[in-house]
Amino acid sequence: MSILTAKRADMCYCPGCSHGMVLEQLGKALDGIGVPPSRVCIVSDIGCIGTADRYFSCHTFHGLHGRSITYAEGIKRRNPELLVVVLIGDGGCGIGTAHLVHAARRRADIKVIVCNNFNFGMTGGQHSPTTPMDAHTTTTPDGAADQPLDVCRTVAVNGAAYSARHDAFDPQMVTKLRDALSTPGFVLLDIWELCTAYFVPANRLNRSSLDALSIQLAMPFGVVHEGPVQLGATSHNGARPLRRRAPEAPVEEMVARIPWPGRREICVAGSAGQRVRSAVGIIGEIAVAGGLYAAQQDDFPITVRRGFSISNLIVSNEPIRYTGLDSPDTVVILSSDGLARFGPLSRLKPSSLVVAPADMPPADAASTVHILDLKMLERRAGKESVALAALTYALIKAGLVSAASLNTSANALPAGPYRQSNLDAIIEGITLAENGRSAVDQAPP
Repeated sequence: MSILTAKRADMCYCPGCSHGMVLEQLGKALDGIGVPPSRVCIVSDIGCIGTADRYFSCHTFHGLHGRSITYAEGIKRRNPELLVVVLIGDGGCGIGTAHLVHAARRRADIKVIVCNNFNFGMTGGQHSPTTPMDAHTTTTPDGAADQPLDVCRTVAVNGAAYSARHDAFDPQMVTKLRDALSTPGFVLLDIWELCTAYFVPANRLNRSSLDALSIQLAMPFGVVHEGPVQLGATSHNGARPLRRRAPEAPVEEMVARIPWPGRREICVAGSAGQRVRSAVGIIGEIAVAGGLYAAQQDDFPITVRRGFSISNLIVSNEPIRYTGLDSPDTVVILSSDGLARFGPLSRLKPSSLVVAPADMPPADAASTVHILDLKMLERRAGKESVALAALTYALIKAGLVSAASLNTSANALPAGPYRQSNLDAIIEGITLAENGRSAVDQAPP
């Protein structure tokens, strides 16, 4: 069974676009190197080629424009056993030039395939960093004036193990892809393509004229650079191998698995500066450390320490296939900003639990409501730890997790500058839930 799940005719690309051809060739190359799909990760960029991940039966990651190379390096560092392949366009190489250069410099063991059609094809045919001089695009109607970027030589002088340039119609492309994918170290293939929607009509480029363009630009096809393989970073003493951490023990061996009642949706709504997102992220890390699955989504203004800050968390004992929040099971309100942004509490299920400050007891909630004295909690836990302490309190009061399980997994968190303050906040939240020394369960008179 091929790792590629779609035929060229069924892909989303324009008629005559080279992307489908390249994906077919890549699929055959991946099938031919003997690496099982479970050990392959394709990282796609934004742009037309960014839609390619849906057509492969393996691990995939789709990120922001120009950042795919950085995501790929992170994935490879965390999972060295994976073959990590980046699919990026010439536009993404321009937006992410710094990532391209530094990944090569760090000799990241990733394979970058540049689907280069000399323009931004998805957004209207604007010029890109590889647009040839005098070429016509929607943003250079009189001809491009800048020297095009040679991505192969750029990575070659910055530490790449291998770089090569080919056209998408090369009859040996599958073999060349297979060889590149099998080469250790940072590898880049610059594959010249045809954008039939914009670049081809404006510049009368076709399959046979790609060779002439290559000669005109002094960018010949073939292997541009092939050097000694050096993995990892460099020091003042020359190359040194990347130091690998010892394999981590499975979650079950690190901490006791946290019992958890299926999929639960949690929302914390406060103001910017209350470390709402940090608190939710910490609980998500604790859940993962306890063998659960977690997904976090944030909503916050770009201003600092003003306005709302909302963070949503889904925790489940099964893989999370849908990351939307339909009706939160637990809601923690920390400020009027957060309450206004969250909206009517009346939409919650009767089984939901709401935790709210004493100075704004919700009148429209049909759910169970716990009132917290946040000022007292702030004095005990510290201003920046209120969100984490209140969230801990809510999880225990909602019956989602026991104090013992939460405390055990929290202590398994890695060392860091905020570890102790986070643990203190969690302990304060547990104390509140168990004996209520700093909290009341109803609004004060």
